[in-house]
Amino acid sequence: MFATALPSDAVAASIPVERRGQGRVLVEARALDGRTVRGRIEEEGFARVRFPRSGRRGRSLEAVMINTGGGLAGGDASQSCLHAGRDAQLVVTTQAAEKIYRSDGATSRIAVELTAEAGARLHWMPQATIVFDGARVERSIAAEVAADASLLLVEPVILGRTARGERLTYGRLHDRWRIRRGGRLVYADGLQLDGDIAGALDRRATAGGWAAFATLLLVSPDAESRLEAVRAALGLGESEPDGLACELPDGLDAGASAWDGMLSVRLLARDGAPLESAIRRAIAALGVEEVPRIWHS
Repeated sequence: MFATALPSDAVAASIPVERRGQGRVLVEARALDGRTVRGRIEEEGFARVRFPRSGRRGRSLEAVMINTGGGLAGGDASQSCLHAGRDAQLVVTTQAAEKIYRSDGATSRIAVELTAEAGARLHWMPQATIVFDGARVERSIAAEVAADASLLLVEPVILGRTARGERLTYGRLHDRWRIRRGGRLVYADGLQLDGDIAGALDRRATAGGWAAFATLLLVSPDAESRLEAVRAALGLGESEPDGLACELPDGLDAGASAWDGMLSVRLLARDGAPLESAIRRAIAALGVEEVPRIWHS
């Protein structure tokens, strides 16, 4: 049995551009008479957005992003531009987990651009990104947040199709976050996995062989006041009322910290099930009421 090397980006670039998927969505939300309504909406390529009706909602507008191509293959590109205008409240999720398929050598690119104007609240809460073995993807998340606005980012990632026993052993995963508040850079984060990914993830100092992780980031004037509630919800508190030490659930590791009007939660899990459970507990502890309706389906 012979192993076939994947072609480089340069070789894969010879595949015609028209065979690559391109998708772009722009959503603008604006406040009107105490509620949030749609402003400008743009859709291109495989990217679509829908707005489910929900009588239980108050001021928020919920948007559901849809990839009609069913996922991203090598060389595909996706861009989401989400804008919450002054005093608007926008909650955005995805119809399903975003699948990043094994690449022919080209790198897929995902760009998320978020803007929350004065008094606005923007929640970016997609379902998990599943990175198949051999996938190559670069993702960037950039946000501009007004000083009195609120931004919540929830980004779960699952490395390999764990339900099928697949591991992410090789490929490329680059992630870059840049958050600006009041025009000033307040948060910068990056992840680079390339080449022998399995070897890197098996180290105790990285993932210890576990395959799922998530970052939750709240940027809000009252973010720091919610730290203890989040830590308690995740089992990170110092002790229970009966004096017994709190413990993390089996298959989960977590950390939470808060500073300068931000609260960050890091989650690492054996697979997607404990990760999803922890995300829901953390969100509830944050007092988030606008959980996307599709999360309950």
